[in-house]
Amino acid sequence: MLVGGQLDLLGGWNHTDAAFGVLITLFLVTPVTTAVLLVVETIKYRKHATRGKETGSLSMPGLAIFLFLEALAIDMFILSQVRMH
Repeated sequence: MLVGGQLDLLGGWNHTDAAFGVLITLFLVTPVTTAVLLVVETIKYRKHATRGKETGSLSMPGLAIFLFLEALAIDMFILSQVRMH
């Protein structure tokens, strides 16, 4: 959203097709990317746990969960704004 606002992709006098394409791409790619990050971090954490090694903290899987939920929340916000137009 911040990048879209800085590049005037979220509105203004010059509504272009390229701006819409960038926003749709970000809308689709961000949740998928964060979901992949969440799966990778979960697998790495479980591998360490099954080997009997000290697993350490849950900071990286926790960060992945936070980023995934944030991406979903932003997408839900964007959908709610589209519905109003």
